[in-house]
Amino acid sequence: MPTWFSAFVAAAAITAVYFFCIRPMRKRNCAMTPGSSQDADLDRQIADLREELRVLRAEDSLESGRLPRRPAPPSSG
Repeated sequence: MPTWFSAFVAAAAITAVYFFCIRPMRKRNCAMTPGSSQDADLDRQIADLREELRVLRAEDSLESGRLPRRPAPPSSG
């Protein structure tokens, strides 16, 4: 394999790592970085879906005449 081809492959790998890993981490926009803005958006979506599920369960229990099931209390240990 020619030396220039090996150098080209190494330079392409370094460039790809910079653009897809290092650059997003420096902007704090990486999926691997804790506390990113994506986490807040995901937490909001999860809360919305949990609320929707709670409402749907309550509506179902009203239609069927059953009492809604309460979630289990959190374990203390």
